[in-house]
Amino acid sequence: MPFIEDIEVESVPLCPVCSTQGQARYPALRDHTFGAPGSWGMKRCAACSLVWLDPRPTPSDIAKVYRTYYTHGVTAAGAAFQMHVRNTSLSRRLLQSVTGRIRKIQDAVLAVRFGYSQLRKGPLDALLAWTLGFLPGMGQGASMQVLGLKASERGTILDIGCGNGAFLARMQSLGWNTFGHEMDTVAAKFAREHFGLAVKEGLLDDAGYVAGSFDVVTLSHVIEHVHSPSDIVAQCSHLLIPGGKLIVLTPNVNGIGHRVFREAWRGLEPPRHIHCFNARTLRACVERGGMTVRCLSTPSRMMRAIWYASRLVQRADRGKKMSNNAFDYLAAYAMQIIEGLVCRTGAHVGEEVMLIAIRPELREAGRP
Repeated sequence: MPFIEDIEVESVPLCPVCSTQGQARYPALRDHTFGAPGSWGMKRCAACSLVWLDPRPTPSDIAKVYRTYYTHGVTAAGAAFQMHVRNTSLSRRLLQSVTGRIRKIQDAVLAVRFGYSQLRKGPLDALLAWTLGFLPGMGQGASMQVLGLKASERGTILDIGCGNGAFLARMQSLGWNTFGHEMDTVAAKFAREHFGLAVKEGLLDDAGYVAGSFDVVTLSHVIEHVHSPSDIVAQCSHLLIPGGKLIVLTPNVNGIGHRVFREAWRGLEPPRHIHCFNARTLRACVERGGMTVRCLSTPSRMMRAIWYASRLVQRADRGKKMSNNAFDYLAAYAMQIIEGLVCRTGAHVGEEVMLIAIRPELREAGRP
């Protein structure tokens, strides 16, 4: 096997979704965000538009590219980019104040529209939820905190690739029976010790979960990291109850962010993102895994963070200092509003693809 730096790699000349010969798209990408070693190439499929890493780290060496990944700390995925933003132009106190107010509005949305009554703080919550909750990104941001799951659906949830456990901790506080699975031993340990979560680690096949055990399985920004996406979908189907729900989120290679920033787009994240999907290729992958797709959308909630972080990568690619200014931050907010409005026309140009699928088989289910 060849190596990139100290990482063993393997060649992937054909499209993993439709087996078409790949065309070189980005020949020399570097990880400016988390500092994984090496220069990496990506190919694109002319038939289905999948973008994938070639060559890619082998399964035995993939852990080497996660040594400094954000899941080793308490920071949630949506805020991970801020760990790598060196910005002295903005007031931290002001940002904390704004973030706190946004969180209050989103909690009100979850209480009123999603039934999580424990988040209700006062008589003005309904007014907040039905007025300010309609602001661009506000209602969607609240919905994505729980991946669209309502209180009436509460049951047993398995988050595969749970990272540091921030999402599961939130769901557990809202009354869900939570289980997590994580390949990264450092992140899994953090989730157990910091949040007190039930998290297993290692290969999913070796976890010992009972077939038909879970009402919901989530793959939030996980499927792009795995070597065989359809196989992990099939494993999720096996673990779900009949009619159980699989929720998949992944960066959208057809989004506005990629169209603007191209090789500097934060969603490429070489060499950890092995595959970069659009709505069509993700649907094909999930259907190949044996599940029935019920809903497919491209949320815009990540545009602000993606835009801001992509500007940093773009500056690094040009040999400039990785720092942004207040204008970049305001531009990121403006682009999130613009992308959200475009998405409302039905165009699949949001920064993520969100897919909800149902397990179609009917067979006897157990419990974990």
